[in-house]
Amino acid sequence: MHTSHVAEQGMFRTGGIMKMIFGHIVSLTTLLIFVSCGKELTEVNSAPATQDQAGIIAACATVEQAREYASTNNARFRILNSKRKLIEFYDTDVETLKKSIPNVKTKSNIVYEYQLVQSAQTEIQSAGDYQYYGPHKPYYRQGDVTRYFPHLNQIDAADLSVMGEGVTIAVVDTGIHYNHPHISPNIKINTRDGHGSSGDGRDNDGNGFVDDYAGWDFYNGDQYPMDDHGHGTHVAGLAAGTFGGVAPKAKVLPVKVLNSQGRGDLATIAAGILYAIDMGVDIINLSLGGPGAGQANADIQALLGSVISAKENNVLLVAAAGNGGVDGLGDCNDANPVYPASFDQENIISVASVDRYNYLTSYSNFGSESVHVAAPGGDSYFGGLLSLGVPSCYGPCPDSEQTYANMSGTSMAAPVVAGIAALVKSVNRNLNYKDIKKILMEQGDFEESLRDKVKSSKVVNALMAVREATN
Repeated sequence: MHTSHVAEQGMFRTGGIMKMIFGHIVSLTTLLIFVSCGKELTEVNSAPATQDQAGIIAACATVEQAREYASTNNARFRILNSKRKLIEFYDTDVETLKKSIPNVKTKSNIVYEYQLVQSAQTEIQSAGDYQYYGPHKPYYRQGDVTRYFPHLNQIDAADLSVMGEGVTIAVVDTGIHYNHPHISPNIKINTRDGHGSSGDGRDNDGNGFVDDYAGWDFYNGDQYPMDDHGHGTHVAGLAAGTFGGVAPKAKVLPVKVLNSQGRGDLATIAAGILYAIDMGVDIINLSLGGPGAGQANADIQALLGSVISAKENNVLLVAAAGNGGVDGLGDCNDANPVYPASFDQENIISVASVDRYNYLTSYSNFGSESVHVAAPGGDSYFGGLLSLGVPSCYGPCPDSEQTYANMSGTSMAAPVVAGIAALVKSVNRNLNYKDIKKILMEQGDFEESLRDKVKSSKVVNALMAVREATN
């Protein structure tokens, strides 16, 4: 296995020391020009890069209404999720928008910025629109692998015969390098649509997305959710990599909502969550987030009805608790909430990070009410968790291209929990999100040091959880 070493200290970020800040982002928005009804309309294809580029998010607006409005009012728009009637409008104002589309519900989009000390070992050239070339022959772990993956032994998952079959985890992140040999067998495909060289440019299943055979890139607005950062691939490998994943036979749906710097906006993330729900996933992993006080809190609560929608569709959301602020030390989410982890919804389980001895890591956020469980996330003394890295190949990767990397953060702890949730769901399909969350919180290893830091005071335990699910 090729390895590289990375430490994460913040959400929406990997490949370096990550510290999270609320604010603006630097990048450019790509525009696509469309002509309809004899008039030129400007449709934005990519997510806003800076706060001054962000627009107005409109729920209950159809694509037809958006095109007509843009033509009449010299505005631009971005289709977030046509099936869900979620559109972002630019170069306009709320009053004019509501007069033209009376039933529309509006909120301002919010863009986040993250401060990163980049590691040269994780610099990735733009991945481009590389298609998914199909699964490699699965390579599963055999014998004692704790030398490479001590966290599997820490959560009693190394020797389980249960492997997560029949369960799908959506990884809403920077994308997934779906041609990596140790994740390609587990990519959830949509057989109703084509892809790449096999695509026909049509939305054959009527879900609002053309040729979404292997997930969707919401940040760039296309059918290639390829990871151009590294974070999403690492997260996917921890949850369901064939060799080192907690649930090595669970399926993974790639949903790219963050760019190559690990940055993103609320509208794009919400659209990605809604897409995952509509694609019938069981679990959504959210190793991302942002602070939310004051007006930001109100906007987030109003916008992310996608969280409530997930609950209505019996989907469990596993969210990273966050990695503190600019000082690199964990903060209390009870006092300073981080979203989506801090949403007060029954179908969200928020995850803190512990080191190899089950002590809370210095960077991990905590909260006796808002953070539910803890899981291994890597630390400065022992290093990060080992999982999939981005290989150098972007076309069909050879079987030998088995790149791995070490990363630390609550972003790594969350997919460990998502993997256990997949194991639990696979042994008892009758369990709903409440049942799974209850099992994860109750069937773990109690740690006195986590009292008043994590609601359950426990580190998750796969063996105990699976046993409880089969009773």
